[in-house]
Amino acid sequence: MTNSPEFFRRKRPWSRYKDLILDYYLEPYLAKVARLRRPIIVVDCFAGPGRFDDGEAGSPLIIANRLRLLQTQGAEVLAFCVEKDPSLFGSLRQNTEGCGVHVEVRPGDFRKYIGEISRLARNHTVFVYLDPIKPSDLLYADMESVYEQLKRGQSIEVLINFMSTSLLRAVRSLASTIQGENGCPHEHHSVPHWNAVAGGTYWQEIAFDVGASNVEAVERLAKGYAQKLQDTFNWVISYPVRDKYKSRFPKYHLTFGSRHADAIELMNRAMVKARREFVKDRFVDGCLFPNEPESEVIKPHEVEEVITMTSQVLGPTTWKDLRVRTTVANPCMYTDSEFNSAIKRAIQKGSIKSDCPGTKIEENARVWPPVTK
Repeated sequence: MTNSPEFFRRKRPWSRYKDLILDYYLEPYLAKVARLRRPIIVVDCFAGPGRFDDGEAGSPLIIANRLRLLQTQGAEVLAFCVEKDPSLFGSLRQNTEGCGVHVEVRPGDFRKYIGEISRLARNHTVFVYLDPIKPSDLLYADMESVYEQLKRGQSIEVLINFMSTSLLRAVRSLASTIQGENGCPHEHHSVPHWNAVAGGTYWQEIAFDVGASNVEAVERLAKGYAQKLQDTFNWVISYPVRDKYKSRFPKYHLTFGSRHADAIELMNRAMVKARREFVKDRFVDGCLFPNEPESEVIKPHEVEEVITMTSQVLGPTTWKDLRVRTTVANPCMYTDSEFNSAIKRAIQKGSIKSDCPGTKIEENARVWPPVTK
């Protein structure tokens, strides 16, 4: 008989979606950073039991599997997994034994180990996965000492489950007690707490905007969090993960930060792959006739449109920068190869000007929008 909390009895669709993104990203990411010839550590701060009761692998085993493959190629790797629930920690330790790679499992709150992780970041390439159960489990500043290593030129990336919908519900449920007469929050004891969770006060304007729908407010919260993360990382991408395709509210926004543009493209590729698997599973596989939503059918002219729109906003730039910035503006929609094809077509049609003919990919070629009268 299992003692696992209800959440870990079986893997829900949104958890499967999230884990697909993690798995799809780790493969190319680890292959890329292995070239740095430095030890690699992947940190899972909310590890859970390692495996769901239905037998499906959780994030610790997904991480361990990817690291094991890299270890066989001679890389020095470590999975660092933390779980504070005692019953889950016992399962985590058992499920990660004998998996063929060094998995360091630690009990208790992950904050106890921030100093250790920060020290490891000084001479390791680090990927941090933060997947809390509820918004209050993660304060924005919790990882600041780890992020501080970026200033020393260290390689650190983070993937965060930002619980946008749960956060909105929590703060809006307190609106009547938090708001003062002028519509601004007074000195209510919970305000500093939610400031700490969100990483700033931006949530207040969003939560107390009576003219904004809940759906709009959730997206604005996610955008605010991503902008805050951009204070630390050069590049940030965020995408909503839903339980069902037509769900109005996302379960959360997966938010990724890196100092490298290449990493954004790798993460976007992982998100697109997971999204298309999600759609295929629901609308194509097992169906006599594929019936995927029209919005999921890739239309080349629409890819060109988002490329040319971004070009008009950016002005003169490089081919690669145009592609990356279009990716950030339209996350989890199209792959880098689809954007490259669109840039080629746009150059050949004259909707984007360039110092290259657009017959092949030229990352450093200059591109700019045509002059309009």
